[in-house]
Formats: sequence, C-alpha cells, structure tokens
Amino acid sequence: MKKQSQFNIELNQMLDEAFENSKKKIDPKEYKKYDDILSSHQELARFYREELRYLKKKNSQEIVSVTYTKGGETMFHRGYYCPSLFHTYIVGGTKRGKLLKRFSKKFSFKYGFDKLGKLIYVQNNDEFEQFQDSQFQEFITYDKNIEIGISVRYDNTIWMISRCEYEDGKLLKYERSDFEMPEVYIEEYSYNDNQLVGFETALYTPSIEICSREKYEVKQNDNGEIVYLRGGSLYNGKWGEDEYFFD
Repeated sequence: MKKQSQFNIELNQMLDEAFENSKKKIDPKEYKKYDDILSSHQELARFYREELRYLKKKNSQEIVSVTYTKGGETMFHRGYYCPSLFHTYIVGGTKRGKLLKRFSKKFSFKYGFDKLGKLIYVQNNDEFEQFQDSQFQEFITYDKNIEIGISVRYDNTIWMISRCEYEDGKLLKYERSDFEMPEVYIEEYSYNDNQLVGFETALYTPSIEICSREKYEVKQNDNGEIVYLRGGSLYNGKWGEDEYFFD
C-alpha cells in the first residue's frame, strides 16, 4: 500500500489534471444528467422546507436509541455513518471516526435510531464552538428502497440533500447535492451474485461545468471488507488503472 504522503501528492496531481481536462472529456449530455439530479434535489429541498417543523417533531418522537462518535468530520457526509462504501479507501486522511462507549461533550456526531434500528437523525457538533455556521442536523426519511437525508443549518436553512437507493439491502446509488457550493456528487455500485464488484463516482460543479469521474474494480474478503481496488480517474477518454491493496 502506498505511503499516505505520496498518496496525497498523487491525489492532488490527479485532481489538478481532472480540473484542467474535464471539459475535453465530458459529453455535454453528461452535464444535463447532473443538472437534472441537482434540480430534483432542489425540488426535494423546497418540499421539505414546508414540512420541516413536522419532520423534526416526527423524527424526535421516533428516536429510541442514541449513539455518539468522535472524528469522521472529513467524510463527505454524515461522519461515521456516511453512506459511501469506499470513501475512506480512496481519499487521503479520511476517517469515519470511532464509536464512543459513553457520552462526552466533545463528541463529533450524535445519531438517533428508530425502533427498527434505522438511522433517522444526525447532529453534527462543533465541540470548540468556533464554527457554528458549519454545524447541522440531518433528518432522514425512508420510502421503500429510497433513503432521503435533509441536512439543515441551525438557522433552518436546508443546505444539502442526500438520496440513497437500495435493493435487497445493497447500496446501488448514493447522491448528494450541496446547495452552498453548489455541487453534485454521485456514487453508483455494481454487484455480481450479491458481491460488490465495482463502482463509479462523479463530482460535478455546475457553475464552471467541471466534472471529475472515477471508476474502480473491487474485490472483498469473506467479511465483506474491501481488500483490493483497481481503477482511477477518466483522463483523455481512458480510465486509470492504479491498484490499491488493503490488509
């Protein structure tokens, strides 16, 4: 496995190259695809803005157990319980954090679960009270195989919508729109006989029409842990073929 410092250097170089060359390698039709996702998430935000008071009350009443974690702020979304199956393997310095055995005022995230064990509430905590504008709560709803997360600042501004699609308990797609950037992030997973075999990602910034994409082949051990990745970014029409091994 590559040393972390060298990995970070290569990652930054890869991102710089993706930024400079993205317009050359993305079909304009792709932009419409991502714009449509952003528009659908904005529509969800408008809907839940009207339902926010009801949603807060409903979720608070349904919480039957609470868990606290420390760390995980560098995850794209939701800390320890970030929906992404691979993010900690690819992005340098990214950790999910750890579960706390008991309550501490210095927790990073608080999670609320309903009687079925489903995550329905997330509270991000600024333990040093220096960046309160970045604090948020997330209210999570479910409709069959679809999970919607509504992330709300403490001024009741909806700043992010996430959408996850599952089939038989397997994550098929994870979408996230950050309205403050704005930007759209997507992960799509593929399976063979219930075994995860690959995924693709896209990060799209509509204001400058920049899109970076990655594609990986996956191998897991008997415990379902990722032990091998092969792939990389789309560059000049070709996918990367870097290899990563994990113990």
